[in-house]
Amino acid sequence: MRLALPSLKTSLIALASLVVGVAIGAIAMLIAFPFLFAPPPANDAPPVPMQAQGMPGQAAQATQRFRFDESAPGRDPIHWANGTGSFMQTEQGWVLRLNSDFKAGPGPNYWLYLNTRAVGEESAFKADTGRVKLARLRSFEGAQNYLLPPGVDPSQFHTLTIWCESFGVYIGSAAIERAAS
Repeated sequence: MRLALPSLKTSLIALASLVVGVAIGAIAMLIAFPFLFAPPPANDAPPVPMQAQGMPGQAAQATQRFRFDESAPGRDPIHWANGTGSFMQTEQGWVLRLNSDFKAGPGPNYWLYLNTRAVGEESAFKADTGRVKLARLRSFEGAQNYLLPPGVDPSQFHTLTIWCESFGVYIGSAAIERAAS
């Protein structure tokens, strides 16, 4: 008794179907994973500010505050960020603080950037050649602290942006308020 082997055409179709199915499954998991297995909300304690110059026992105030732009043209129902935060000088250096009201739509591989220009959508982000990559976003909600790299001064930047590295997508941005003189 002789077994019939599948034709070359049938074998190629089966192989192509398998490859396409695996690729679609991998992409679907990359997209669904942050929604299904989101990290818990963050609850970092506020950073300890550096003492005010010449005023022992009195803390310096946050010098730059921000609020994520809820009307930015690059936002959509999936890609968004809301909430407030500030930059604070500490003994360790500048700290970016996302307050407890911070929330972002879940997604893979979100990063925080400082931009030298106004950013409200993808093309403005990509056009900013002076942007600085700060840190990977640890949670999609809650209070979070990020120590800025040495030499990075938030007063030299215009906007804080959240960017999805995996898909090159704008998530949200906040103009940094200038400190009162």
